Amino acid sequence: MEHPKSGMAPRRKRVSLVIRLLAGRSGGAERLYCELANFLSESGYEVDCLFHDEADGAPFYPINPGIELRNLHVRGKRTPKYRLGRVTRKLYSLMNSGPLAPLVNERTWNMLNGNFVRRLREHFLANETDLAISFLPSANTVTLVAADGTGTKVVPTNHNVPREDYTSPLRWDPNPYDRKLRLSALRGAAAVHVLFPRFGDWFPEDIRRKIVAIPNYVSKDIREARPAARREKLILAVGRLAPVKNYLTLVDAWSMLADSHPDWKVILYGVGPQGRELEAKVRQLHLEASFLMPGHRSDMASEYARASIFCHPALFEGFGLSVAEALALEMPVVAFSDCSGVNEFVRDGCNGLMVEREGGAPALARALERLIADEELRASLGGNGPASIAGFTEEAYRTRWLETIERVTA
Repeated sequence: MEHPKSGMAPRRKRVSLVIRLLAGRSGGAERLYCELANFLSESGYEVDCLFHDEADGAPFYPINPGIELRNLHVRGKRTPKYRLGRVTRKLYSLMNSGPLAPLVNERTWNMLNGNFVRRLREHFLANETDLAISFLPSANTVTLVAADGTGTKVVPTNHNVPREDYTSPLRWDPNPYDRKLRLSALRGAAAVHVLFPRFGDWFPEDIRRKIVAIPNYVSKDIREARPAARREKLILAVGRLAPVKNYLTLVDAWSMLADSHPDWKVILYGVGPQGRELEAKVRQLHLEASFLMPGHRSDMASEYARASIFCHPALFEGFGLSVAEALALEMPVVAFSDCSGVNEFVRDGCNGLMVEREGGAPALARALERLIADEELRASLGGNGPASIAGFTEEAYRTRWLETIERVTA
């Protein structure tokens, strides 16, 4: 389409996707980052992928030809975080109660992030970037600071429970200055992405007005798979082996059931920092034959199709993707009722059994045993699964992002 006066084609809008670390990383946020870049490129935008990673290497997930990949980290230069990492927490403990605390915290933040901010700002100005979409708090704040005054609009994305990402000292940078800036910088955003509308309620009113809710999606390869004609006596769990997933409680729950159900097994797929602790717990309780931990598996459709029950004892989630995938393959879910990002679409007695967290492992065990003993209930709850996640499609995800981009860049 030509410009009516000049006879030239109009300039395509330029969108920069920003994430801090990308090389070889296979997490859910990195997958969405790459897939959103591909969606936008296919939709006619000029897209570049910006990151600030000391590691060399290509993204784990494919990026379409024509998308510029640019690592803004200066090669051969180690970032200050590696020199300060061992003493940063000690500095905070010594200085946070004294009069110099605000200055120390701000200076530390600038040392860790200053180069990323400068390189982003230079890129936005040199390329006349219309919009930057940032991923995760480690990139959101930096992008908002860098874009200030450049004319580049910013939409920061949030992939977890806001309360955890914005207030917990255990997540992201422990620097109090970072936590303060993490929230206040959102006031400069054109829109603020969350996964579910209810997550937006956590923010202050002036930020709440900017909220746009776009949930993740269940991929077509999962949706197009078919459940096995005869399910195996398997309880499936899928996720990163980290404390937030609470798999130690699942081990304890299974220890209460294993002897009574010798024909059943638990399979936990995943890798992570708690792997050895979980393996030790399994050995301690003599569950090696029935609680299996085979590690990472990229093709999960066949596992969802053959197992009978899905158990997800996590403390919280942004979007429980493995849970949604299990529901798509007609598996009933057992989870704790207070698990955000799961209780958005798992309903007790409809597509799963949701138990009170105060009941701990015994409550989880009772719910699992109820499903083990009742094949008809498993079939009934599982049959409601696909309809409960019907709205989480690639098409809906793409449409909501295109609508948001056009609105904020109009």
